[in-house]
Amino acid sequence: MRRRDLSKVSIADAERRMRIALAKMSARQGDILLAIRFDDASYDELAERHGISVEEVTEDFARALGIWSRCLNARLPWLVWPWL
Repeated sequence: MRRRDLSKVSIADAERRMRIALAKMSARQGDILLAIRFDDASYDELAERHGISVEEVTEDFARALGIWSRCLNARLPWLVWPWL
């Protein structure tokens, strides 16, 4: 995978793309994505918070990552996949 030059990507563009992605997700998917990615919430904690199983948390997180990734159009992959 070829890395793109991220020096020209503005914070405003990244935030705009995040808002677009969140608008395409269900409220639960958005909450799970933000809680795992930015708040370091555990899957068990989120399952209890939403009254669902850990497997459903995993599924929602995977779907949310897919939506986010498509909205970023691979311009900012390190936001979704920090190990890149």
